[in-house]
Amino acid sequence: MSLTTFIERKGNMFTVSILAVIGILFLPIIVPNIFHGLHIAHIFLHIAGIALATFLTVSAAYAYAKIKTRKLAITTVAFSLFVASETIIIIDVTWPYTFYLGNVSMEQISHMLLIGMLGIFSIGVFRRD
Repeated sequence: MSLTTFIERKGNMFTVSILAVIGILFLPIIVPNIFHGLHIAHIFLHIAGIALATFLTVSAAYAYAKIKTRKLAITTVAFSLFVASETIIIIDVTWPYTFYLGNVSMEQISHMLLIGMLGIFSIGVFRRD
């Protein structure tokens, strides 16, 4: 099976993206918090967000590679901003009050990325190609 046929089968790509995200985040994030009650449910919520956003980013990038429209390029950037935002949120949830950029907290950075994602996504939706 070639890479293009693998990517075109969305079920396979969805499964691989979920397993890849869980595999990458297993030791640093899941294992230390596994017995923290509902805190692990909050972490799994953000892991699911990262996995879905990764799947959507790869799907949009593959569609852009095939069709080459600016709408798909803009949508790919928007989905990748969502991956970045969810990554920052999960870092802040796992290690609270650890990372800052000057006076700006990680939560504020993730909110800025979400607003940017919504703006870029709306530009992609309302753009005429």
